[in-house]
Amino acid sequence: MKAEKILIVDDLATNRKLLSRMLVKMADYTVVEAVNGREAVALFKDENPDLILMDINMPEMSGLEATTKIKAIAGDTYIPIIFLTALSAESALSDSLASGGDDFISKPFELDILKSKINAHLRIRELNLQLSSKNNELNDLNNNLVHEQELIEYFFKNALEQNFLDKKLINYHMSSMSAFNGDIFLAGRSPKGCLYIVLGDFTGHGLTAAMGTLPAAMIFFKMVAGNAAIADIARELNRQLHKLMPTSMFFAATLLELNAQGNILTTWMGGMPECYLLDAKGDLKGLVESRHMPLGILNDSGFDSRVEIHNVEENDKLYLYSDGIIEADKQNGEMFGSERLKNVLVSNGENRISKVLEAIKEFGGSTEQNDDITIVELSCIEVPVVENEESDPDENKGVLPWTMSISLSADDMRNTTLITELSQLLGSLPALHKHKDVIEVLLSEIYYNALDYSILGLDGIEKNNEDQFEEYYKIRDEHLKNLHDACITFDFSYISALGDETLIIRIKDNGKGYQGHDAELSETKLSGRGLDIVNNLCKSVEFSDDGKQLELVFQL
Repeated sequence: MKAEKILIVDDLATNRKLLSRMLVKMADYTVVEAVNGREAVALFKDENPDLILMDINMPEMSGLEATTKIKAIAGDTYIPIIFLTALSAESALSDSLASGGDDFISKPFELDILKSKINAHLRIRELNLQLSSKNNELNDLNNNLVHEQELIEYFFKNALEQNFLDKKLINYHMSSMSAFNGDIFLAGRSPKGCLYIVLGDFTGHGLTAAMGTLPAAMIFFKMVAGNAAIADIARELNRQLHKLMPTSMFFAATLLELNAQGNILTTWMGGMPECYLLDAKGDLKGLVESRHMPLGILNDSGFDSRVEIHNVEENDKLYLYSDGIIEADKQNGEMFGSERLKNVLVSNGENRISKVLEAIKEFGGSTEQNDDITIVELSCIEVPVVENEESDPDENKGVLPWTMSISLSADDMRNTTLITELSQLLGSLPALHKHKDVIEVLLSEIYYNALDYSILGLDGIEKNNEDQFEEYYKIRDEHLKNLHDACITFDFSYISALGDETLIIRIKDNGKGYQGHDAELSETKLSGRGLDIVNNLCKSVEFSDDGKQLELVFQL
């Protein structure tokens, strides 16, 4: 261990010699000597001593003046200076401490007192050096953290600058608990003119929660630029987040696509609060509810990418929000809640987001915000055209017309993944991959319409409540188990002429025929099921052969 260095400052050589011998005998200190204050200041700069024993009255520069200069040079570094003086006047002692001295010993001094004071001040110096070292480490860590935050903020800002935030379509508010937001809101317009939105909430808050923002934004904007289907975007986000993020982190998210005409919504929701759909008058039309697990939890083989498709009308408004809205609380723990949010939205015709924020503030009173808060208002209108947008009118040029026929037996109809497999097959074709979500919905609706009502004859069974649904599926499973000699045939034709691309889907069965069942959308739940949604998606829908054949013309 390196011996501490002590600087003795005294104009009398006998005093310096006596002190030096005592110090070496006391603890084998390294001793440096100065004959006056001016030399003490110079030696301090060169020798960097651990402690100074300072006389007061010396020629050229006094101990008091030297102490003031040394303390100024040392700055925040603690250098103990102990005055050794024969002066006894209180003013002299006061001047010693005022100049920056840390202690004093009156001459003649006792060895034990000198030893105790030197040991005490050297311990204090060691503790100060340790504290200074730790502070420097903390400063370095803080500087690195600030630098990393600035980099992430830079990348985050650049990523979000790609957002398509046309005020005719989108109004929103975001507020975070810390410098970084665990909520993420992304909006993009595809080359086809469709609007895509992701509203999500990463586990936690601050920098940790923001870690997932960059990969999520990169994946989203890249896939939107490629006209990807919502199901494919959800699957890719899940795949990458499952691979990149720790198991304790996941991403609750709502993904949606509003078609270019503004009348069809495609949604995938995992772990987010329900969305409210209001009509142009402000009445509640229905709910869009979460059907899936949050992104990043399940591996790819267990992930469910199925979407829902909903009819909307001009000037309908959809409200999406993170759970920070409904979980805002009072000091007594009562939460704002979804029912209170719904009432605020329905009871206000304009500036609904502002009204919601005012209601939360009034509800919480002095309670501090306890979560990131985001709310988005989407207006269902035709998506505005972007000026100077580059498009590729010949994108599907070279795709030859084709036809395909698939026949399903009774055994095939017992396959629960049949429609998913069929839609994946069609979605892999060049001209159809952008429409995979819609095609899956169309196939599902017309297939189950043919199977349940024409083949199995279940059109007379009511399904108005949970018990009736349970009974319906019980009967359906029994009918399927005993099904023989049944056949459903799909015929697909892709036609492209003068830029007008069309997919014709024809389904035919050997059952009793569809008897005119007309499924209606629920007034309280935006279920997106039934033949009326097929009508809205297709250019034409036509039954024939006593309801045993249905032909759809879907404009691509």
